[in-house]
Amino acid sequence: MTIGSMLSIKPAAEDLAARQPVWEALSDMFLDMDTSLSRQWRADQLARSPYSIEQLEFILVNEVYPICKYNLLSMAGEWAGFDPEWLKEKILCHLGSRFRFWHTLNLGCFTVHASVEWRTTKYAILAARDTDAKSTT
Repeated sequence: MTIGSMLSIKPAAEDLAARQPVWEALSDMFLDMDTSLSRQWRADQLARSPYSIEQLEFILVNEVYPICKYNLLSMAGEWAGFDPEWLKEKILCHLGSRFRFWHTLNLGCFTVHASVEWRTTKYAILAARDTDAKSTT
């Protein structure tokens, strides 16, 4: 991920209309179920977003992962989907935290890149965008 792509992304609080569907789609990867079953839906949602793959990955690592990662550690984790309002509140609270130092200890920087589901979703996003581009020409 390049610094330029991070700088060109609006702060989450200023871009809620575009950000919320992305949060919902990305949070789907943290459900206590076989997330490959909803991969196409997730990829379609993310392909329609105004964000590049690098920006989506930045949002995943820095906004969604810190909130949703705990669901994967829970004995009875959420499996039906995160409440969109809860997700928005938690992410905005996290981003507005005064304890910025702890944000640098985000293991998502390492684990997300190794995720087979994220890598497969990225390819599905690119394929969906390519299909959309061909259909408009």
